[in-house]
Amino acid sequence: MKHRLSVIIAAHNEARTIGPLVRRLLQWQRKPEVIVIANGCSDGTARIAKRAGARVLRFRNRLGPDVGRAIGLSIARGDIFLVLDADMLVKLTQLEPFVRAVERGVDVALNRYPFPGTKQFHHPTAVAKNALNIFADRSDLQAASLTAVPHALSRRAVNALGPLAFCVPAVAQARALCSSDLRVQLAGRVHVGQLNRRRGVAHMREMRRLIVGDCLEGMSVIIEERGNRAGFTDLGRRRDLAWQPAFLPPPKTDVAVIIPTQGERNLPKVVHACSRSNIDQIRLVLNGADDARLDDYKGMEKVQVDYYRHPVGHDVGRAIGCQQVDSEKYFITDSDIPLKQEDVTPFLDALDDGVHLALNRLDSVLGKSHQTDPPSIVKRFLNIALGRSDLGVSSLTAVPHAIRGEVIREIGADSLAVPPLAQVKAILSGFRVEAVHPVDVVRTNAYRPHLHKASAGKPLQRLIIGDYAEAISYFQRSSGTRGDFPDTLRKRDVAKNYIARNRRSTRHRQ
Repeated sequence: MKHRLSVIIAAHNEARTIGPLVRRLLQWQRKPEVIVIANGCSDGTARIAKRAGARVLRFRNRLGPDVGRAIGLSIARGDIFLVLDADMLVKLTQLEPFVRAVERGVDVALNRYPFPGTKQFHHPTAVAKNALNIFADRSDLQAASLTAVPHALSRRAVNALGPLAFCVPAVAQARALCSSDLRVQLAGRVHVGQLNRRRGVAHMREMRRLIVGDCLEGMSVIIEERGNRAGFTDLGRRRDLAWQPAFLPPPKTDVAVIIPTQGERNLPKVVHACSRSNIDQIRLVLNGADDARLDDYKGMEKVQVDYYRHPVGHDVGRAIGCQQVDSEKYFITDSDIPLKQEDVTPFLDALDDGVHLALNRLDSVLGKSHQTDPPSIVKRFLNIALGRSDLGVSSLTAVPHAIRGEVIREIGADSLAVPPLAQVKAILSGFRVEAVHPVDVVRTNAYRPHLHKASAGKPLQRLIIGDYAEAISYFQRSSGTRGDFPDTLRKRDVAKNYIARNRRSTRHRQ
């Protein structure tokens, strides 16, 4: 064949499948080099693989997930590398698409697994992989990842990224996606969930935490390369207004409603629903609308208006409103979402019951099967990263929500200009955050073609993704690159030392 193929297989106690797998691969018409990295084996895996015809490297102790792959890549002689797991007897016909993709010029050819529409697609690890691709601006890859096998790599990709990067697949993937010289594409379709050997619950929990941490580590690569918003738009937010102190001495109230508005038609209904509740003040932040709209609310009981001739940007009005009134409790909503009084009370009741930040319970509105859009994915991932997977897709991005005044005094009202950033700060500060009541803001939200339409580039979606990248960036600065998901399984130092020794040895022979 024009391109020589190397197959890399890391194996730990896979005596049952390693022999049949190596023999199957060596019967392939492509005549591949088969490399088995036997690590920590006590069952004859290395002996069986060698007898079957593989090139075998033995390590006395376990290397941990993915480290064997990195070592195998460092010694492979081919122009194309195919990475497999030792416990999966994949058909050769299913492997062909990965190799062909690299032959066509793809540098990283990924398995499409997990597939949309399956329960695996909503698993926390799939959400993390999907979020990584979204932050890299490659939502087309969905949850495909170098973590999953099979995948194929060009020698150019391995040389550019370095074999050591593949110890943490999400890091290698992030670097590849940030590179303008490497092509990353979907290739084959192998249901590895059906092929993978069943392991214990403890192992699965351990691997879940490892992969979430890996994806966080990969996201740090993207943020370092492209900035704390990963290159996504801020849509002209006037953050300078969010940082300004209140213009007037703020009155002290018990309950204040904050409603940013550009004069939407549902505003009178929203004001009416809020005024019927036990509210002391309704603060309208009117921006980017004719000041004639002020007349509609002048003299209304409980209503105060802050007027800005030009738009202040998404969510900035929330920050401004909270700065203008000193309250024990804040209820925040948008003027284009019709509300009933019974949609206001549960949030305020939750604050009375000890909740500090009461969120819209969106999982009761939007089932998991419908949570496949990029905003839903990044919302769920942030909660997973914060150790709050119970919150689902609930987020400060969505209204309505309620916040106790002590939270705003701690994190700063300006944080509300980037809602997920405020959410991260509140959770890291130890405040009690709960999803308390569902309000359907998906079906009732106004469709704005210039913000939502694909032909316009979906700027609102890109704003939200940028917000979550910014929140992740803050989280990593506060809690470390991997957060509460440390990598305790891998022997990265073994790979580093082996690869360095191998390079020195190669240079010496030359």
